[in-house]
Amino acid sequence: MKAPGILKTMLILFLANYLESIIAPTLIKIYVAVPLTFIVFSALTYRFSQNVNPLYAFSLGLFIDLISNSLFGLNAILFCLVSYVINSYANTFKLFSYLQVCIFFGAASVFFIGLSNLFLAIENFSYIVLFISFFFNTCLCLLVAVSPVNRLSMDKRLSQYD
Repeated sequence: MKAPGILKTMLILFLANYLESIIAPTLIKIYVAVPLTFIVFSALTYRFSQNVNPLYAFSLGLFIDLISNSLFGLNAILFCLVSYVINSYANTFKLFSYLQVCIFFGAASVFFIGLSNLFLAIENFSYIVLFISFFFNTCLCLLVAVSPVNRLSMDKRLSQYD
């Protein structure tokens, strides 16, 4: 997939952050934390055909820090870290099945939740939230991976090689 422009990516992340701020208070009552902005950024990074520049990931993280009123630099560092891991193992991910890639994204989102809670709200740190969120986020990634929209974009990508 060709990388979308910076403005389009910022708009997508802004909408994901807005949606996350709406659904987060409801889901935390059932011990589920969904870092939707982080998952969307990770999915965009995974879908890019070229490696994501660390400065690009850092600047998008700073943008998310500004609009989400979180600790300045936390999202920036975590976005850089996940983009580095995805770029480093891009060829290895091609060998994995959808289930394995979705488990990776579920584990990465739990790492994000855990690290964010350690920095932002240590008094609210809960292993039950991490455990339930891992399964919920993995299932969410699986649903997106097998969705008809994803299949259409994959069919379009594969047809360009015919």
